[in-house]
Amino acid sequence: MTLELWAVAGLTAIWLLLVFGKQLYNDNAKGAAWALSNRDDQDMSPTSRRLARAAANHVENVVMFAPLATVLVVAGLNTSVTGIAALAFLACRAGHALTYALGVTHIRSGFWIGGVVATVVTGWPLIRALFT
Repeated sequence: MTLELWAVAGLTAIWLLLVFGKQLYNDNAKGAAWALSNRDDQDMSPTSRRLARAAANHVENVVMFAPLATVLVVAGLNTSVTGIAALAFLACRAGHALTYALGVTHIRSGFWIGGVVATVVTGWPLIRALFT
């Protein structure tokens, strides 16, 4: 399996950790009755809200990256540079998720910007192929 596809798999694992982490945190804070209810009471702690926002932000970014990386691999345009960039994107998303969950603001933005740069580098051969 290529590095790009390993990154996509890793991104899925991060998303699962964020979603299940938020749910487990809520269930632990609100109890079993709330966990088994319809959850009409959506009052969440600040940590739960941060985890929910981190999960939503993660999906927004992965929706841009995953199809790009997949098409790149299927088209045979992946290189060692795109593989390293894909792993850098994975690392940036992991850092972003962790700093978001912990409430660290400025460093979190750096991870986000790094992820955007890594997305562009990963997709560059595909972009070039489309316009040549």
